[in-house]
Amino acid sequence: MYAAQQRERLRQMADEVRALLGEYRADLENIRFDGDRPFEARIRAFLASRPLAQLESDLRDAVNHAGKLDAEFQRRYVELPLKREEKAEKKELDKTRKNGLNTARAVNTAGQLNGLTSALAEPTGDGKGVVQKTGTDGGQNTFLDFLEKRA
Repeated sequence: MYAAQQRERLRQMADEVRALLGEYRADLENIRFDGDRPFEARIRAFLASRPLAQLESDLRDAVNHAGKLDAEFQRRYVELPLKREEKAEKKELDKTRKNGLNTARAVNTAGQLNGLTSALAEPTGDGKGVVQKTGTDGGQNTFLDFLEKRA
């Protein structure tokens, strides 16, 4: 509402300046000097009234900028918190999905490790575990024995 009031006020000012500009130019065009060429008085009036024309143009620009005031307020103070909230919800959802994926991976990896350890520890038909079958040095050496000897 404030922006609409200001726009109307600035628009009225611009209209008043435009009317003043027209009168001022007309008065200046009527002032002639001896030796003036054709249209020289009109050009001189145009150049002399240029600051007033610039003021009118600036007021019209101010009207346009005041019109953007509401849109900027909406974008910065109404829409931004909503966008941030949506972004936070999406981030939380992605984080939950990622944690769920990591949990699934951990459960899957734990299951694979459990299966490997049970396969390594369970004896096969000949009474030896898988690790014991593949040991070095012939006897009952295991890979863990090899690592302990090396350390």
